[in-house]
Amino acid sequence: MTAGPAPRNGLATRTVLVVDDEEMVRRLAARMLVMLGYRVLEARSGQEAVRLLRRGAHRIDGVLTDVAMPGIGGRELGETITRCWPQIRVLYMSGFAANRMVSEGTLDPSVPFIQKPFTTDQLGRRVRELLTQPLEQ
Repeated sequence: MTAGPAPRNGLATRTVLVVDDEEMVRRLAARMLVMLGYRVLEARSGQEAVRLLRRGAHRIDGVLTDVAMPGIGGRELGETITRCWPQIRVLYMSGFAANRMVSEGTLDPSVPFIQKPFTTDQLGRRVRELLTQPLEQ
């Protein structure tokens, strides 16, 4: 787990799991979140993310996951999280445009999404929105 400086957004106690098979992208996103004051965990794959979640050693509030990964992709990971850990929010990221993934059936148009590449401010805004929205009953 990586800790960051005092948060600017009041979400100091929030932990985000970053899942991406591309190490450079995963580490950059993690670094951005740490700079924003979040606690961050990293997983190299959907399988590793599920193992980490099953262990339950950390309270995870949100998951930032790439859509396209080998093995368990982001969509399947998100569905598993929603089914098994409904209190955890999921934000999808991809280098492909959201409208393209929706038209191809890769992504539901209602899911939270951020397009790569993104800035620290864009990521911070999307994660803050994600973590502060009420849970659906």
